[in-house]
Amino acid sequence: MATSSERDPAGVADAPGLQAVDLRARLRLLQSLTSRGSSEAAALLIPLAILWMASRNAPALAISLLTWWGMMACMALGLMSLRMRLHRQWREFEAGPQEVDAPTLMRWERQLALTGLANGLMWSAAIAFTWSSGNGELRLLVYLALVGVLASGTTFLAPVPVVFWCFFAGIYAPMLLAAPWYFPSKAHYLLPLLLLFGATIARHAWGARHFVRQQLAHERERQALADSYQAARIEAEHALAEKNWFLSAASHDLRQPLHALGLMLEATRQRNRDAEVASLLDEVQDCARDLGTMFNDLLDLSRLEGHALVQHPQAVAVAGVFEEARRVFAHDASQRGLKLSIFMPRRHAAVLHADPALLRQMVFNLLQNALRYTASGGVLLGCRRRQGRWLLQVWDTGAGIAPEDQARIFARHYRTQHSQAREMADAQPPSLRGRGLGLSVVALAARHMGVDYGVRSRLGHGSCFWLHWPAQPETRDAEVAASLAAGPPNRLLPQLQGRCLVLDDEALVGQAMERILQAWGVEVRWVRTARQAAAVLADGWRPDFVLCDQQLENGEQGFDVLQQLLQHLPLAALEQAQEQGYLVLPKPLQPQELHAVLAHCLAQPRA
Repeated sequence: MATSSERDPAGVADAPGLQAVDLRARLRLLQSLTSRGSSEAAALLIPLAILWMASRNAPALAISLLTWWGMMACMALGLMSLRMRLHRQWREFEAGPQEVDAPTLMRWERQLALTGLANGLMWSAAIAFTWSSGNGELRLLVYLALVGVLASGTTFLAPVPVVFWCFFAGIYAPMLLAAPWYFPSKAHYLLPLLLLFGATIARHAWGARHFVRQQLAHERERQALADSYQAARIEAEHALAEKNWFLSAASHDLRQPLHALGLMLEATRQRNRDAEVASLLDEVQDCARDLGTMFNDLLDLSRLEGHALVQHPQAVAVAGVFEEARRVFAHDASQRGLKLSIFMPRRHAAVLHADPALLRQMVFNLLQNALRYTASGGVLLGCRRRQGRWLLQVWDTGAGIAPEDQARIFARHYRTQHSQAREMADAQPPSLRGRGLGLSVVALAARHMGVDYGVRSRLGHGSCFWLHWPAQPETRDAEVAASLAAGPPNRLLPQLQGRCLVLDDEALVGQAMERILQAWGVEVRWVRTARQAAAVLADGWRPDFVLCDQQLENGEQGFDVLQQLLQHLPLAALEQAQEQGYLVLPKPLQPQELHAVLAHCLAQPRA
């Protein structure tokens, strides 16, 4: 059997994966050892040659040698049967779900070792069957045949030491012990030759085994690297999952102050009558809205990379996205001395059926990339109709992209040598250098939405990145979205009439919601818990609309609370809510969206 040092040539502790490598390697050696039929052929042919030689020089030995040949033929049949049985068992193991284990492998090795010992003894039995002959040539032929069989068997038995040494002992020991009496006049020089031959065979077997151990060590190293890679991959997946979980868990707490800021700004703007202050409030509200938009996009992209993002396609006006991009990046373009322009078609309203967050993120990333790598001139955001499909383009007058880089420009973390050299020449700090992620995010989002994307570029002339939307029918929603996008975003909102119950455990958000609804003329009751809401309804106060946060204190869920509250409201309201479903408004909530929803619902006939 292989020693512990042979099974662990690298000198490291056995891990389950490395033990499996050792077992599979030992099994392959056994399969290789039994794949040849040369032993059976030799057992049938060589005794016949010796029998033919004896029939000419020593006819009296013909009967005994014929008996030996019959025994060798039976041995050959036994070897063939053993090989077939072992190969059948190995096929069953390979077809089954279980891996070969050490006890089973040791059993097979013992079977082959005993077979090797019996095979060697059967070969050396030729000495006994020719002992009575005094013919020196016949005896020399027997020893030469045994030496050849031993040398031949060493070449393929040496990698399995237990089998080789049993076979070696079965042939070599009888030859060495019988030599002084088998060759009485030649023993003085034949014995040293036999000893030298045995040492040579042993040295050759050791070399073959050493080579096999080296190969096994390399295989163990490859397996160790594969295990390390697998562990690193699992660790990276866990880290990504933890990052996504953190963003998801922290989103509620991070959204609350941003949500409250937008509501307070709108409440302040509704009460303000100073034109200069109104302009300042509009700018602050734009910043808050952009911050909320980018915050939502960050969370959406995190889910996109984790394949957990659920798209919400809807009609999106391209003009609104472009104007938002202009507002966000106008200051950056001005500081760089660049002109930021927008081109929109005049005959048709450009409306896409897409996920707003992904569309916005793709446009923002392409625009930011164009501004970063454009030293002079400008950047153009364009939208046009091509083959019945909308084509969004971002043109720049930058340095351009080499043809060999254009095929890989959308790969994650890929950056051209020109861009890296320029950042080094400009002595930009590492924190301001590109990371090669923006274009890869564009490609990832485009593939999720079924959008074609690409780039055209010439060195020294600039680049054009494009997004070609799939064909989509014109819908009424598209016209509505286009009309909404064309309206002024910061005009004073009209007054409303009605009652609204606000259920939110955050004081900052609850107070902001209360103030903005009062500024719109809505009668408001703000409570923090489901018990307080039930008490308000028990006093006879009936709201026309209920705004409820989803995550409340003490583990309460907004959906469950709404169901409890609707039990206290008139049956008509409950039936209407069940038929139409609950309306979910994501945070940070834009005041204009909330006002539009309230205006629509409060205008309906009261139940």
